[in-house]
Amino acid sequence: MTTTLDTDAARFLAQVRLAVTPTTYVRKRNELEGFLRHCIAKRKHYTAATKDDIERYLLARPRTRARRLQITCTLRDFYRFLGFEPPANPAADITFLPAKVQRLPHVPGKAAVKRSIAGLTADGTEMALRNRLMAELAYGSGLRRAELRKLDIEDIDLEESVAHVAGKGGKDRTVPLTATAVAILREYLALRRAHRGPLLVAATGRRLSLQRTYEVFRDKAGIRPHLMRHACATHMLKNGCNLRIIQELLGHSRLTTAQIYTHIEKNDLRAVIDRMHPRKSNRFLT
Repeated sequence: MTTTLDTDAARFLAQVRLAVTPTTYVRKRNELEGFLRHCIAKRKHYTAATKDDIERYLLARPRTRARRLQITCTLRDFYRFLGFEPPANPAADITFLPAKVQRLPHVPGKAAVKRSIAGLTADGTEMALRNRLMAELAYGSGLRRAELRKLDIEDIDLEESVAHVAGKGGKDRTVPLTATAVAILREYLALRRAHRGPLLVAATGRRLSLQRTYEVFRDKAGIRPHLMRHACATHMLKNGCNLRIIQELLGHSRLTTAQIYTHIEKNDLRAVIDRMHPRKSNRFLT
């Protein structure tokens, strides 16, 4: 049984690795391996697992509903990969879970982002310029953390003011660079004296890791990299940008993914109505 488990899991995870970010891949791998270990402990082959088995596994430990949903989705994809289509797929109809609710990110306002980037004072050193450049690319071009660290110098076209980005799930795209990002890039690359290789490097000259990329944003800018990306999209939408342009910029494969930002806008509208609409206060009524 162990050999079959290893083979099936390895084949499935190899496919997953090509479709998701490294951090999502690690999460899904851990979710699958946890369930497979559970099956071994219960002396039950995973191909014989039932819907009840999966539900009992999900409820056996104190997990949030969102966490149970993530694990369920991974298991559903695993069984589908093995050819188990509904109703044979035991994870296809887990009824105790609520419908997925998309949580809206708490997006920093324009002033907060401006203060954050201004705090990354470019003192002329290579590392200071690198940190400022990271913030400019995340906010100005909407890049993900993994996309930032994968950028190579060859991906940058300063003459056209664009960057060629290796996106999520193997979906490459070309994004525009702001004038500020171009200016910082010129100064940064002049100090680097490099023409090829990783764009964002540590003091050792090696490409930044995902963890270190996150730490730079957290410790130096005070805003997580994904919130910079959310802020980019939200502020563009507030300025009247078309949603499809935002979809292209962020590299979303579906327009529905980018529509989360319209939900944020609706929340902003609700807040304005609650503050300003005459029907919200008797002092406006006669």
